Amino acid sequence: MMDVQDELLSQSMNALQVKSIADHMQIFLAWVLFASFFDIFIYYLYFNDYSNYLNNWFFVLIGIITTMILSISYLKKNQIETNNDKIDALFQFFCLVIGTTLGIGICIIYYFLKIENSELDHTQVIVLSGLLLSITYVIALTYLVERFSYFLCIFLPSALPAICAQLLFLHDAFYFYSIITTLWFSTIFISALMSSRMHNRLKILNNNNTILIEQSKRHLNESKELQTQLKKEFNRTEEIKNELQLNNQLLEQKVKERVNDLKQINDRLENHQANLDFAHETAGINSWIWDIEKRTFEIAKANNEVEFRQMNLKHSNNISEFIHPDDLSHYKSILINHIKGKTDRFEAIYRIKKNDQWCWIQDIGRVIVRKTNNKPLRMVGIHRNIQKEKSDQEKLKLAANVFKHVAEGIFVLDSNLCYLEVNQFFEKLLGYKQEDVIGHHLFDITVNNDPYASKTYTKMTKQLIETGEFDSELQIEFTSGKKLVLWIHINVIHDEKNKVVNYVGIITDLTDRKKQERKLSYLKHYDILTDLPNRFYFKQQLHNYLTDYSNLFKHFAVLRINIDRFKAFNDSLSQKHGDELLKKVAQRLRLCCANASLTAYLNNDDFAVIYNLSSGNIPIHQQTQSILQAFKHPFEVNGQDQTITISIGVALFPEHGLHLDSLDGHAEFALDEAKRLGGDTVKFYSNSKIPILSQGINLENELRKAIKERHLSVNYQPKICIQTNRIYGFEALVRWQHPTLGYIAPDIFIPLAEETNLISDIGLIVLNETCKQIHQWQALGFDHFRVSINIVAQQIHRGHLVEDIDYALKKYNISGDMLELELTESSLLDKSEQVDQLLLQLKDRHISISLDDFGTGYSSLSYLTSYPIDVLKIDKSFISKIGREKDEAIVNAIIAMGTAIGITLVAEGVETKEQIDFLERHGCYILQGFYFSKPLTSAESTQYLEQHKLITI
Repeated sequence: MMDVQDELLSQSMNALQVKSIADHMQIFLAWVLFASFFDIFIYYLYFNDYSNYLNNWFFVLIGIITTMILSISYLKKNQIETNNDKIDALFQFFCLVIGTTLGIGICIIYYFLKIENSELDHTQVIVLSGLLLSITYVIALTYLVERFSYFLCIFLPSALPAICAQLLFLHDAFYFYSIITTLWFSTIFISALMSSRMHNRLKILNNNNTILIEQSKRHLNESKELQTQLKKEFNRTEEIKNELQLNNQLLEQKVKERVNDLKQINDRLENHQANLDFAHETAGINSWIWDIEKRTFEIAKANNEVEFRQMNLKHSNNISEFIHPDDLSHYKSILINHIKGKTDRFEAIYRIKKNDQWCWIQDIGRVIVRKTNNKPLRMVGIHRNIQKEKSDQEKLKLAANVFKHVAEGIFVLDSNLCYLEVNQFFEKLLGYKQEDVIGHHLFDITVNNDPYASKTYTKMTKQLIETGEFDSELQIEFTSGKKLVLWIHINVIHDEKNKVVNYVGIITDLTDRKKQERKLSYLKHYDILTDLPNRFYFKQQLHNYLTDYSNLFKHFAVLRINIDRFKAFNDSLSQKHGDELLKKVAQRLRLCCANASLTAYLNNDDFAVIYNLSSGNIPIHQQTQSILQAFKHPFEVNGQDQTITISIGVALFPEHGLHLDSLDGHAEFALDEAKRLGGDTVKFYSNSKIPILSQGINLENELRKAIKERHLSVNYQPKICIQTNRIYGFEALVRWQHPTLGYIAPDIFIPLAEETNLISDIGLIVLNETCKQIHQWQALGFDHFRVSINIVAQQIHRGHLVEDIDYALKKYNISGDMLELELTESSLLDKSEQVDQLLLQLKDRHISISLDDFGTGYSSLSYLTSYPIDVLKIDKSFISKIGREKDEAIVNAIIAMGTAIGITLVAEGVETKEQIDFLERHGCYILQGFYFSKPLTSAESTQYLEQHKLITI
């Protein structure tokens, strides 16, 4: 297929195409020169070593390209008449020379360049060769793909050395880059092939279109010739027609002279007949004559046709041929009575067959000739078609039945909108008898004391008078006591003078349908379980508040509320009891948020509340605290008191967002912050993180770059034993100092790392840096303490944590006694068998296990007995509240529990002397916090060790 297309294109190549390809070839050669120069520039930018092979190759390439460009310019300028096949072969030769020269360049880069520069590794060789070839191939795709043979002459000799080099110099460390390079070259080749095929198909299609246009032009010329011949024939026909008209006029003149004489005689007869026909036609009457003696029946129709029939009363088969069987006996009875002279005239209404259909007629006749014995001889009469009258009667009867029995209220008004008639359904629907409404005005039976109703009825009357039609849905209260939703349709009826005669109306009861619609609306916008608005209605109302132009919602708060540890509650009891709890939580929220603009149930254990702060109600801080206080009281579920807590995230409009997604998202973000603090708290969204996130920076990409380029560092915060006044240990904390953004707080990038699975890479960095620092401290003689490292659930569940720890311990030649791993409660929730096995492996290596942030998460006491926990850390959220009686009781309980089961206790976040005294008084002696020291760098922590071998509190 490709060969056939190339042959067709070569045959159709003209001077214009040669010039276009020559221009493209010059541009391509210039780009090849630029790509080579750029590749050499990149090399010298990073390596200052002089490359004799590379320079010589570049100068040869410059000479070749310059010679080719000048040759092409000479061909274009002098317009040499050369066979197109020879020019095509010349350009293919140029492309082959360029491809071969590039292939030599690739060989130099892969082999000779590495000889000259030993610092050049395999990845840089791939980059240099890939950069040179990629630019060349992309430009070839742009300018030379019109001739696929040109692209092949460049691609094959240049790509073959690169691919062979990948195979010859294959290295495990760069196997991935080699595959990517090969795939890249394959993709370029396939793209060139497909582009060339598409271009060739377009060329062939264009040639076919040109042929079709030429054929169309020929057909057009032939059509013009046929039109000319047709015009000549038409002219000849006109001449013949004129001759015939002349002859016809002469003939007509002679006929007129003959007919004129007869016409005068016939005019009088025609006038009489016309009068008779007009009378019959106007009345719709056909006359008939029955010669009884001869048994013939003659009917004179309106079109002067005469129909003869043979009729014999003694033979009923003769009559039954044209009279309906149901009317036959009645017809014969009336006719015989008249023939016998018992009636003055014959008159009957019956059906006759006409055009295979039965048609009603009225027949009137009389016997005009009798014998002396009273025997009838001749009878004359007329009959009239009354089918339309019968049909109209049937329609009127049907309309009356419909009016009487239809399941819609129908009423008729006069021109003054007073009732003339109503049907039975109208009476049943509105609760009136017919006599109660006849003669009364349309709105006399409605309650009109409501201003809105009066305005509606006035508008309705005005529309009826002006347009003659009314069609709308109305909610009407009637004097009968009924209040209905009705669809009312009223139309005017005019007489032949276009004067209003009546109004006819139809009413349809929509009350039940409206109830069903309200029910469906409820199901769409409300949650059946909690009877609160659902997520759809919440977002709809939030959008309405955000787009409110009445300034009623200039300032409002969005609260996202979540039940703490609801999953654990659901798992411990049942889904049925969980649903019961959700109902009670919804009821309590409805009570304690009575002044809220909206209280909604979103899903699972999530609720939302919107407070309008523009109305001057209680401040939002007090509102949230009152909600927390309301949930201090237990819920009765399954006959037992269940105490639950909630977390609340708050975002304010317009401070924290102007759009629905941003405002709701910020409230949810604040809720997550509240959950991280252990729940049972309120967290307002803070704009402090916005400056970094609003600069258009992709923080995830920056974090990946920081991990790759080792921009993350590890600081160490001391832990002090106040009994011995010695340094008990350190906690390793990761820090990020961005080159341009500066210091980025951990609470910004750590959650992002957990969401993007980068937390495992960060944990590996902290592990290795900590083990390296411990090794340095041991070399300085400091080996009497442990350094704790935070471990998250992802590191545990990935299954590589033990291997990573073994590698670090072996690499830096330290023992597990110097390490302490801090696990959060959430990391112990799932996969208990895997966690058990992991902790046993860690204990085998003499590594201590610490339970971090105790009391802020799921707070299962079974963790302390089910797992080999060595250290229990009291979260700083409890330490900061020392001084409050209830919070002090919680801290005291944690200390007592830890002491009872023999676990070492560590209090973090210690900042005041009051906190130290309280903790020491209740038996917690290992403290960590800013009172002693902030997190220190490696050098600062070493200096701290040297200066604080003994601590004075």
